[in-house]
Amino acid sequence: MAAGAAMESQGADRELGSAIARQFGEAHLRNVVLVKAPPSETDPVQWKVYSMDPYRDGQILRTVATKANGQWDVVPAGAGKLLQRVPKRRLDLRRLKVDSKEARGLASRQAGLARVAFAKVDYQLAANEETAVPEWGLALQDKTGHEVGFCVISAETGAVISHDWTPKPGTAAPPTPESKSKAEKAGEEAARKVKRSVRKAWEWTEKAGRTTGGFFRELFR
Repeated sequence: MAAGAAMESQGADRELGSAIARQFGEAHLRNVVLVKAPPSETDPVQWKVYSMDPYRDGQILRTVATKANGQWDVVPAGAGKLLQRVPKRRLDLRRLKVDSKEARGLASRQAGLARVAFAKVDYQLAANEETAVPEWGLALQDKTGHEVGFCVISAETGAVISHDWTPKPGTAAPPTPESKSKAEKAGEEAARKVKRSVRKAWEWTEKAGRTTGGFFRELFR
């Protein structure tokens, strides 16, 4: 990427996969498991892409993809055991039809219906562990960084898979009407457990990892 190139406010799109394949080959592309960007008030232009190393068992390759002047620039950014939890399925970026900008719009619509205001979005893209369909996991945050909601959106169809809205700290939960039966209360608790498990499934914690230089030159020359 040329120095001083202007960065565009565009979402992660289906061209990202093509850029990865051109730079590092099809083996790298086939082993992508996670794409993410930190909380942003606008559409991010820079993304971290995590792939299972096709030649070193249990190792993860990290690349940084930046979009400028309508083109993706992908560079190596580390290798090793970079995630505490690793998605179970490979992420097929060729199935990506709903980009991050569209996903944010869909999440914003859901937030509007729930009357929830947010300022930033934390973006994650991974494959559903059962169907392998690519899905966006979007954590909606207020200006202080407190998570106010989480939406899972199909990156293939745009369908809203799930959404949950988190009360601010100190907000008391509404009292449960005494008229509710035990079955109704049990059902509500089961629903809450499902939402909590959905959110927990998207918690990938990045480790520091080691920065590599010759590693990628050796692997992809």
